[in-house]
Amino acid sequence: MHPDVQALLAVQADDVQVYALEDRLASLAPRLAALEKERGKVSSQIDRLRGEIAHEESRHRDSLGRVETHNALLARSQRQYESVTSPREAAAASTQLEQTKRMASESEKEAGGIVARIGDIRHQQAELEKALADVEERQSTARAELDGERAAIEAEMATAKAKRDAAASAVPRAMLTTYDKVRVRKRENSLVVLRGQSCSACNTAIPTQRRAALAAAGNVAMCEGCGALFYAAE
Repeated sequence: MHPDVQALLAVQADDVQVYALEDRLASLAPRLAALEKERGKVSSQIDRLRGEIAHEESRHRDSLGRVETHNALLARSQRQYESVTSPREAAAASTQLEQTKRMASESEKEAGGIVARIGDIRHQQAELEKALADVEERQSTARAELDGERAAIEAEMATAKAKRDAAASAVPRAMLTTYDKVRVRKRENSLVVLRGQSCSACNTAIPTQRRAALAAAGNVAMCEGCGALFYAAE
């Protein structure tokens, strides 16, 4: 076998190792996604409650403004009632006073209800935050394991890529460029041996003259059937 082809086969072997490491790294993603989904479910509920609290606090500020306005009206109605001098004025002032008392009472009741609502939501939030802390504590070991696996795979990948780069330096540039173009498309099995008269990847027959020229030159060629590169072993 021609030394250039041997060198390219070494590169392909390194690429296969890199692909395997990439697949291992990709396999971590679903496990991390499952952890994130569990955590995110609780976290999104907390965010929703925070939004509700902000909304209720805004309503509470508005209700306090109404309480203040109605209390001012009540005080004015009380003064008017106390200053009347005739029964007719007293009746009108009394009606006005009762109306303003009712308005003030309703606005205070509304404000109190909002405060109670905020308290309930804050209680729910506290429970969910505790649940989130429990989830994070329970996941800490799994996340640490994932981080450790990722770091180990990335270290292996760096070593494998460095080895691949060193092997690639022994391959003629034109041959390596051709191989890399095929490799990007096919990944594994980019370079295959001729098996008898055919491409071993797809069994497409290769003309005798082409096989002879390939063996003499120690080069690689692209299969018209499957697009893989092939070489002659002898």
